[in-house]
Amino acid sequence: MLDATTLDWIDQLTLTRDLRTPGERAEFFARVRRHEFVAVRRGAYVAAEYWSRMDRHERYRARVKTSVTLAVEKLLVSHDSAAALWRLPRLGPYPQAIHVLHAQSSGGRSTTLFARHAVASFPQPEIIEGIPVTPLARTAIDLIRAGTFAEGVVVADAVLRRTAYPLAGLPGTAVTRADLVREAVDVPIRLGSAKARRVIEFADGLADRPGESISRVNIALAGLTMPQLQVPIRGASGRRWVVDFWWPESNLIGEFDGKSKYTDPEFLRGRTPAQVVYDEKVREDDLRATDRSFSRWPWATAISMPKLRRHLVAAGVRVQPRGGTSSAWPS
Repeated sequence: MLDATTLDWIDQLTLTRDLRTPGERAEFFARVRRHEFVAVRRGAYVAAEYWSRMDRHERYRARVKTSVTLAVEKLLVSHDSAAALWRLPRLGPYPQAIHVLHAQSSGGRSTTLFARHAVASFPQPEIIEGIPVTPLARTAIDLIRAGTFAEGVVVADAVLRRTAYPLAGLPGTAVTRADLVREAVDVPIRLGSAKARRVIEFADGLADRPGESISRVNIALAGLTMPQLQVPIRGASGRRWVVDFWWPESNLIGEFDGKSKYTDPEFLRGRTPAQVVYDEKVREDDLRATDRSFSRWPWATAISMPKLRRHLVAAGVRVQPRGGTSSAWPS
């Protein structure tokens, strides 16, 4: 990963305000036209070779760090932009603007660069790579209120999981369900409050990845019995495996089989994708040898309630009895 401290990142930038002479400016913009440099934001450029090695998450974080550092005022990063610095999962594209909080009394307005959210008082900020951001619980509630139920569950699951599985380089957190409830009550915004309560009730920090969170939402929408999450099960060899989903009443193991399983360095742990495929086959064979059923599904199935319902019903998952749906049923 290319993320470094904000100072290291700023050192990679060429700022047009620092080009003092017409000759310097002409030479630099000739290089821009040759695609040797890429604009991170107006007036700030980075070498194209450096930019090309970044994924979409790193590029957006770079825009946030650049814009906030070069701003003439002190800013508190919030919403989608704070979530990016917190490394929360993102389903859709990032916004063009950088989201920040501003005091209601200041009268500030949003621009193409900064989307401003008026608040009566500011939360105590956390600092990530030198950038002030809203605390993790507040960031989660802001996103939950603004997004869909499924997007909110993806965020809430990740935030609850972060306590047990912290990320290196980020502030330590200990966010609980009660913390999210308290934050939802404390922020005086009515729009999205009911949805936030449903999301928080439905959220589960055992969900390991966004695909598992989306799967849970669509399982609930499909009216199927809800699985247990991250359950340790012994294979025929006696080895203990942890499975994504377990339906004891159907004797069925479920696994979300996302692309990241074969590309994410965190999951690969030094293995090649081919080795991961082989290891997964060994694991599945060991579990199937215990007379349990086993079902996998990809992202395209996880995000489609009808597809996931057909897939799981065919695998043996039961339809939930009438009146047995969760009180956190998405609406």
